Parts: sequence; structure tokens; C-alpha cells
Amino acid sequence: MREKESRDEKRRFERLLADLPVIYKIGRHALTGTTVNVSNEGLFVESSLSAKTALNVFKILCKNPKYRLEMEYSYQGSTYVRDAEVKHFRMDSSGNGPYRLKIGFWIPPME
Repeated sequence: MREKESRDEKRRFERLLADLPVIYKIGRHALTGTTVNVSNEGLFVESSLSAKTALNVFKILCKNPKYRLEMEYSYQGSTYVRDAEVKHFRMDSSGNGPYRLKIGFWIPPME
């Protein structure tokens, strides 16, 4: 519990659970995902990837862990395109199914 509290104390903005569609591009791969949570400075997104796409994306992110990109998301009928930077990522696989990319994006604060 102490670890979670200290981690949350470092956050400038509250994270809210959200389920928003997101489109972003890493290398030549246009990826879709869904937000898990959002804040005024970032989004945490999960995406399902094929094995081939997962390998290519993993290579790109390992070479450039602070990868910069544009992401597009929709909220209450409006579409937003924002500059973003990858802050952290993790790739999971259950064996035979699709790979799950879990990725945290930093976005400049909205005014």
C-alpha cells in the first residue's frame, strides 16, 4: 500500500478510468487501442497486435523508448489529435492469442 501511495503522490493530475478509442502510429504501423485511464498529461492505452506487428513495434520502441508520435482519440463526439511521447510500455502474450501492448503516453497538458 505504501508503494502505491508514494507513486500516486508524484502524479500532478488525477487519473480517471476511461474507455475511449485511440488511433496511433508507430513506424509504419497504424494501431488502434482503447484507453484504460486518462489524465490531463497522459493516456494509458491497450492494443491487440498480431505477432509480426508486435515484434516490429517492440523493436522500434526498444531502439527509441521515448518515441514521439501523433495520436487521435474521440471524446463526447469530438475528435482530438495530440502530440504524444511514449513513457513506458509492456508487451504481453498468452501463447497462441494476440499480443497485448500496454503503453503509457505523455501528452502536453491541455489548457
